[in-house]
Amino acid sequence: MHYRIGLLRALSILFCASLMLACTAQTPREEAANSAPQPESSQHHTVALLGATGMVGGYLLEAALRRGYTVRALARNPAKLAQFGRRITIITGDARDPAVIRELLLGSDVVVSALGPVKADGDASRLINTTVTRNVLEAMPSEDISLYIAVSGAAVVMPGDQRNLLGWWIRTLAQVGLRGALQDKQAEYDLLADSDVNWTLVRCPLIDPEPFDSPPLVSLKTPPAFRVRAGEVAQFMMKQLDARDFVRQGPFLGSRDLGI
Repeated sequence: MHYRIGLLRALSILFCASLMLACTAQTPREEAANSAPQPESSQHHTVALLGATGMVGGYLLEAALRRGYTVRALARNPAKLAQFGRRITIITGDARDPAVIRELLLGSDVVVSALGPVKADGDASRLINTTVTRNVLEAMPSEDISLYIAVSGAAVVMPGDQRNLLGWWIRTLAQVGLRGALQDKQAEYDLLADSDVNWTLVRCPLIDPEPFDSPPLVSLKTPPAFRVRAGEVAQFMMKQLDARDFVRQGPFLGSRDLGI
């Protein structure tokens, strides 16, 4: 264990040094078309939201309500969402239970997920993403839902990736320090790729608990930054409910002006 932690720290130091040497190199980026916050949506959606009590999930919930969407949010502890009162419908239960997912999706037209492993759950959090995504895929047809947008990791590999030094280091660090979570998220991608639904996996590097500042950097080839703001992730995902620019793709996100 001590060897693994020491190796991870050593890799992090080497990553920072290498990035400084490469900071003048141009990285391939496909930046968002607009630099201003997106206007409120003119379309109405009923959103089935997973991970609503988490960091990104909280921003997703707020962004959905600002756009006037109806939100059905899943929570094991509904008290964590009590502040929203009657503005949302809270489904109480565990996302690993297929019956709970079926109840969550009732009357919804899109599924949005910011679900991830919780340390306090210990071994119970293993394979959380593949388990829940499998439940979602099985429940979507009965509600005629075709769109599933979820947060994933920047270390997940998809066809067409052309990782630069930054992208390579992000994947290497995840393989060393987050191997179990990476395997889970990679398997989640495989499930979606084999399905017939319209999905978007938003591949994020280190996520900072900060609000929206400007539209994030977006790339289909390599992570454009080492960090991304949670509020910017949420805004990007909400935009995709209507824009659908990345159907059956995994865009990388990153934020401007965030240090390592």
